[in-house]
Amino acid sequence: MAPPKLHLVRNGPQPIYQQISAHLKARIAAGEFPPGAKLPGIKVLAKSLGVNHLTLRQAIRKLEEERIVVTESACGTFVTDGKPTQLKVALVLPNLNESSSQISASIQEQFSQSKSTVDILHFDENPERENEHLKRVVTEGYDGAVVFPSLNPVSIKSLLQTVIDGFPLVFIDRVPGQFPCWSVSADNHHGGYLATSHLIERGCKRIACDISGLAGVSDRYDGFMRAMGDHHLPVDYALARKFASNDDQIEQVVSQWMALPQPPDGIVFGNDWQALRGIRAVVASGRRVPHDVRVMGFDNLSICEICTPPLSSIQQDYGAIGRQSAQLLQELVALPREKRFGDRHISVPVRLVMREST
Repeated sequence: MAPPKLHLVRNGPQPIYQQISAHLKARIAAGEFPPGAKLPGIKVLAKSLGVNHLTLRQAIRKLEEERIVVTESACGTFVTDGKPTQLKVALVLPNLNESSSQISASIQEQFSQSKSTVDILHFDENPERENEHLKRVVTEGYDGAVVFPSLNPVSIKSLLQTVIDGFPLVFIDRVPGQFPCWSVSADNHHGGYLATSHLIERGCKRIACDISGLAGVSDRYDGFMRAMGDHHLPVDYALARKFASNDDQIEQVVSQWMALPQPPDGIVFGNDWQALRGIRAVVASGRRVPHDVRVMGFDNLSICEICTPPLSSIQQDYGAIGRQSAQLLQELVALPREKRFGDRHISVPVRLVMREST
């Protein structure tokens, strides 16, 4: 059977990209591109259809939204295998708190549209229990899982082996090292940059940064470093902490900073709870926030509005993180097992929320 011909109506009621999408969908339905087949590259396909690259990419995105094709970074676009969209999936979380609850609700809402089942498994920051949950989702008939990993050495090996074996896993916020995988996170680098730039704009010259004990979010530190460089401010590495055993040391570290002959006049913390501990240490040293030291958090949890002083923070869109994770898992499940190994990351935008702490 000859493939359907493309007849574009340039000034019609239907956008060009939708016409292209419908054309490709018809060719797939006609069997020209069977499940698992790779579509021609963007340049080749655009030339054959007589359209520009941007319009074609928009058409491809529409097919992705309909789960007809899936695009793998550096590999190409493939036709899905037509598996039923009603799935049994797991959401594996380190704990249940404000942020994970919002992510969970968003994932459940996304999967409810296809009447899929979502089981929530939390491991209370226990890597052994995390491994048990991972074995369960692989052996008990789950189609895939969204995982917020601990990145504990005990669990990393199991996570990597599960990905290698072709079981559909989508990681939230943290990924196991430089290993190729599918993941979704907030734009942590830009968040660190926004937080630091805001302090600089508020007049801070000697800025400290502490993201100690936070697995998988070193991009926030990198954003801090870039902002300092872009604004031509020197970095005092005695005030820049990227790694530490846990965040229980925050108050001790901030107290030491406040005792320096030249203490910091601004501090960027890796999350809101660290920032609140930091504020307590600043106040205990006899200094005031924000008059003497301006403080930035990260996450914009609800406590930021009611603490004293109200905390400036970087807002993560947990709803979008959940939706994107669910959509990514649906795409991954639809791929043939041999095509699931790859690297694809979605970065969700963040925004600055200014309050009295800065």
